[in-house]
Amino acid sequence: MLNIKNLRLVLDQKLQNTKRVIIIPHLYPDFDAIGSAIGLSLIASKYKKESFILLDYPTYTIDAGVKMIIDSSEENGIKYLDKSEYSKVKSPDNVMILTDVNKANRICLDEKLDPKNTIIIDHHSEDENTIKTKNKFIDQSISSASEIVAKLLFLMKVKYDSDIANYLLAGIYLDTNHLTKNISSKTMKIVGKLLDSGASMSTINDFFSEDFVSDRKIHRLLDKTVISSYSIATVIGEDEIYTKEELAKAADYLLKYKTDAGFVIGRIDDNTVSVSARSKGKINVGEVMSHLNGGGNVQSGATVLKDTTPSEINKKLQKILTPKFYR
Repeated sequence: MLNIKNLRLVLDQKLQNTKRVIIIPHLYPDFDAIGSAIGLSLIASKYKKESFILLDYPTYTIDAGVKMIIDSSEENGIKYLDKSEYSKVKSPDNVMILTDVNKANRICLDEKLDPKNTIIIDHHSEDENTIKTKNKFIDQSISSASEIVAKLLFLMKVKYDSDIANYLLAGIYLDTNHLTKNISSKTMKIVGKLLDSGASMSTINDFFSEDFVSDRKIHRLLDKTVISSYSIATVIGEDEIYTKEELAKAADYLLKYKTDAGFVIGRIDDNTVSVSARSKGKINVGEVMSHLNGGGNVQSGATVLKDTTPSEINKKLQKILTPKFYR
């Protein structure tokens, strides 16, 4: 269970004693990773600290709505830093905040992080790849990293505008599959506060609006669905390059069928394969993904793997997927 007051105390202590904050979302960031990162940048500003959101991405692998948020927030003063530029600001005194991720193999930095100056804010399960630090704030029962960061903004009385409210709501909206899963009354209370602060469902729908070409690509991918005898749907996309968001949307769609879980495997660039996993609760897909160097929670999981093919990953997945994963 997340203790938000303890998280606030740690942030207060660390941010008062640093000049710079580096905020690190996961590779191929989605709405939740970017929304929560922007919120944390605002918290750093409250302490009058310079902050950068560290990214390492080719733009074609990021969902159009996420790219829209990155571009608009940059115009409004949020600073982004490419991995190749990191050496310019690297310092042992930097505070490093990981958001929506807790594993070393899911961030763009290869170096070992200093446990004393590293803070993790996440809602995904831990495993042997989880970065070692005492400053871990991980709660799988919370919908999203954006929900956690929104709570922090409210608790710390950080001023934010309607754009920030929209970014955070987009993160929650994504990780709850449009407010249909993994939500609680506390989540809805946060949603209500963000709407009261100027967030607009019309804007959120614009972020999530389907590009015609992308939508057709997702449906071509779904045509490849195979459902096993124990109600697990698997999709393998060999022929096209997808964004992580497209794979995630396809995985969400699989839960509309009479399935207990769905796994969608596809290339996100020529040398990288991603898996998006979704479950109705009977199967812990986060645990399944941990066997493929990924992670997640009961209802949502993912992994990214280099120098392999979707078919090779599917062979490994099928060996892992046995009825033992039913809860």
